[in-house]
Amino acid sequence: MLRNEHTFPKDSLLGSISQESWDVLSRSWTTKRYKSKQFLISADDENADVFFILRGEARVTIYTSTGREVTLVSILPGDSFGEFAAIDNEPRSSSVVASCECYAATLTAKQFRELLKTHPDISFELLKIMIAHLRKLNTRVTDFNTKSADLRLQEALVDLAEQHSHGQDDILIERPPTQSELAAFVFSSRENVAREMGRLRKTGVIARKKRSLHIPSLKRLRKTVVNNQ
Repeated sequence: MLRNEHTFPKDSLLGSISQESWDVLSRSWTTKRYKSKQFLISADDENADVFFILRGEARVTIYTSTGREVTLVSILPGDSFGEFAAIDNEPRSSSVVASCECYAATLTAKQFRELLKTHPDISFELLKIMIAHLRKLNTRVTDFNTKSADLRLQEALVDLAEQHSHGQDDILIERPPTQSELAAFVFSSRENVAREMGRLRKTGVIARKKRSLHIPSLKRLRKTVVNNQ
């Protein structure tokens, strides 16, 4: 598989490793397509494979005792997941669900551990990414205790817009999260998210274009967040 067939962000695992490591990975993994809402892995799975998103998007989720879905993080092209189980041989700690049709590659736990031993750049980049995820989760816990639900939603929209900005100020997100998914992500209710999204649309900060979410100006959205802090 040629690397130039895919464009990965520089801060993703596949976007940061060397060409040599990419060649080794792409010769070793197997690939599969997943339909929207299809589970790539489920919590408590005994399977310990490591996954790499090549195209599309998925989300890491957990389910509460009442069945409520809580989204922890989005997984974009170039990102990997499943490393915890591959390293410590423990059951999966969360589920991963395709947010849209996606194309993913997998390595067995044994293959992945061997690569970590023989390719230091993969080990180092993975360590940096895991630390970044831990920092984000710590921030989310702090935000839940110190910020209003509306502000958490606004900040989540900024993060979402930045992921899809490609350096542009005017952004169109073709497959945005549903209101229920946003509510789970910011630890709020769908009703509260719907109310705040409606208010933001009235002020022109966001807009709908059919099923897409339009951010006319990322700068203005950021300014809205700053003014509400």
